[in-house]
Amino acid sequence: MQAVLLGYGTVGKGVEKLVNTVDGLDMKAVFVLPEFEDLPYFSNDGEGLVTDPDVDVVFECLSGTEPSNTLIRKALQAGKHVITSNKATVAPNLEDYVKLAEENGGSIQIEASVAGGIPFLDAVLKLQKLEDLNGFEGIFNGTSNYILDQMQKEGQDLSTALRDAQAMGYAEADPTNDVEGMDVWYKTVITNMLAYNTKNDGLRKPLGISKLTPEDIALARGENKVIRHISRSVQKDGRYASVIAPAFLNRDDYLANVPSNYNAQLIYADSFDKIGLFGQGAGQMATAQAMLANAIDTMEGTERPIRLDRNLKQDDSLIQETWLVRSEADLSSIPTARVKEGSYWLIGPAGADVIDRIQELDPQAMIALWR
Repeated sequence: MQAVLLGYGTVGKGVEKLVNTVDGLDMKAVFVLPEFEDLPYFSNDGEGLVTDPDVDVVFECLSGTEPSNTLIRKALQAGKHVITSNKATVAPNLEDYVKLAEENGGSIQIEASVAGGIPFLDAVLKLQKLEDLNGFEGIFNGTSNYILDQMQKEGQDLSTALRDAQAMGYAEADPTNDVEGMDVWYKTVITNMLAYNTKNDGLRKPLGISKLTPEDIALARGENKVIRHISRSVQKDGRYASVIAPAFLNRDDYLANVPSNYNAQLIYADSFDKIGLFGQGAGQMATAQAMLANAIDTMEGTERPIRLDRNLKQDDSLIQETWLVRSEADLSSIPTARVKEGSYWLIGPAGADVIDRIQELDPQAMIALWR
């Protein structure tokens, strides 16, 4: 099979390396921005590459949503097998991509867009073939996990831990998507669709880790808890709900014991209760490996199809949790709210929509799950 690669950054270079190890798969050309002029292997003609009749597989590793979205659509319209790691492009467009693949005889494969080198989406697609999944939860961002790990183990404040993460290559120069939870938001949108076979009904805004302070770390330590940034999603009776937030977890919790920049997930269903996965959620070779695993599936005709034939609706009441809030505001008007100590409140059990009420009273409140 002939392949082309869109993007020649960290992940793209990893894909190029691994393609050269796979018999029967040849890299024909790489699309790059015009400042790269080492032609003909590097090309500035992305549309020409993805519509080339001799090309079977398109690896998409571009950053941002354009030109990635346009080129993915052109490739699918031309019947290509598209393999992408671009969560920001996949999350809002997956329904269209699946439809284009079905109409034109190609495929869209997205394993690397969520959890990097962990075969999480592959497990989701396999497990939901037999039964409805009850949900999933996990750590989906290595940058935020590294920062929280350093804050708790080394006593660093968030800004110092962030600088260390940037120095080690775990965090971008602009870390907003990581620390404010948007990276996890994209991944949760995608996973909801695959886990529940549903079209996208949106997702509430994430709660990031930027409001956490040494005071919160001290509280967690005193309560024998560990703070992690998690995504939690549940499905029940034709509805689903998701929340992305910091979580104060008991020390023996599976997710509390995920160190450094690692990721981990749990998948829930009636037949097996829960299944856990652990590994590198990002990085050059881990992500490239996931993309090449998809390519080998294409070569062998064993792709797991993505079906989005349900229309589940969000219902925040499905997530009933106890919430820890640090706020100087008076939260006593919220049902089930009670003072824990000092400026800390406990609220719940309550649905995720309680976040809206808390933020109305105090937009700067630190809000987390308390388990």
